Amino acid sequence: MSLVRIAQAFIVLISTLVGSLALYIWQPTGKLLWVDNLVSPVRNEIFAIGGKIEDSTIGETRDRIIRKIAHPDHSALDYVICQIDDDPEQVNAFGLYHPADLAITLHNLKDQGVKRIFLSTHLHWPELEPEENNTLATAMRSFDSVVVTAPLRRALSSEPLPPSFIMASIPASEVIGGAERFPVVNSLGISQNIDFPKNTYAGFNVLESEKPNESLPMAARWGDRIVFSSVLLALMQKSKITPNQLIVHSGEYIRIGNSGNIIPIDSFGHFHPDPNFIAKTPARQSTSALSGESSIIGATQKNAILTATGVKSSEFEAIGDPYFKLSQLAYTPRVSGAEKLKRLPIWLECILVVGIAIVSAWLLAYSKLRRNTAFLISLFSIWFIFLILYHALQYWSPVSIHTLTLLTGWLLSIILAKPAHRALA
Repeated sequence: MSLVRIAQAFIVLISTLVGSLALYIWQPTGKLLWVDNLVSPVRNEIFAIGGKIEDSTIGETRDRIIRKIAHPDHSALDYVICQIDDDPEQVNAFGLYHPADLAITLHNLKDQGVKRIFLSTHLHWPELEPEENNTLATAMRSFDSVVVTAPLRRALSSEPLPPSFIMASIPASEVIGGAERFPVVNSLGISQNIDFPKNTYAGFNVLESEKPNESLPMAARWGDRIVFSSVLLALMQKSKITPNQLIVHSGEYIRIGNSGNIIPIDSFGHFHPDPNFIAKTPARQSTSALSGESSIIGATQKNAILTATGVKSSEFEAIGDPYFKLSQLAYTPRVSGAEKLKRLPIWLECILVVGIAIVSAWLLAYSKLRRNTAFLISLFSIWFIFLILYHALQYWSPVSIHTLTLLTGWLLSIILAKPAHRALA
């Protein structure tokens, strides 16, 4: 057997081995995402109306779901707003603001068909016995999910992250681009003395260590976890997703799952709302005292906000005008539509890897100029073929795998060309 044949067999073997290792073990997609994005319709690094964004996937999947970034929806949020007033008719059994009376309000909202509730008031009764506080926790268990709020701060000594905040947080390592510039917190501004049920997500209403400004903080770092604004959690709750479905891209956006809003943030985790935004009127409003008497004929609201609006009860308000702030957050770009890209069958990817390796070996017999020209044509041909697969046939395969196979063969041909051709001379 001639030295050229041996060199060609070696190129086929090594190129196929490299391509197979990439296909089964390394999987360049993710590590070489910028290469794959050169021919992909997905531009995850570009955030703009009309662009495309990919769904996050949990577990192994060969399919990719691509969605367009759509304009904000300015329709009114479908909420019932339940206001805690000063109880002028003295309906409450325990006074102006008490966990037992609040529990009764929650029961009334549950009877009206509400499934998810955002408590935007301070839940802080340190002087009461645990049994009294837990009447509220018992009422909260009957909902699909509950969002509560508390102020956070940065103190000299750090406290453990409360369970309700852990439930509503994500690991800092999951933040794309890093969370180093996010505000740092390590303690509660108001101690929690209620054992919240497992359906409860806690967020912050204010970061006491930061100076107030027109932007709204959406995320902060507590140790190795990222905690979120309670208004953001309420928008998450409305979309019926869990915190582990939030996608945080520092300096770009926080994405509410695969079908919700995409909230622009700066590198500090702040959202800058449109100062000209005008919120539409909420669908239905009631008071805490009248919540048991409110008509439910034709009511469709599954979400409710509990807020304090009285002159005296306003001292229990944690978030001023939570419906407006939630509407501001909801008036952001969103994902819409769906386009499924199916990955090529594994057997076909293997055939392509072997085929590219054979082509690389075959080109060894060419002269230097013709060989390098042919490799360049082959490289552009691979990308052109996958461009057609992406855009026309809705199939995909990591182009970096096949590019890596070709480049391996090209490098080996450069190394082996001189000794192989010298043997023929």
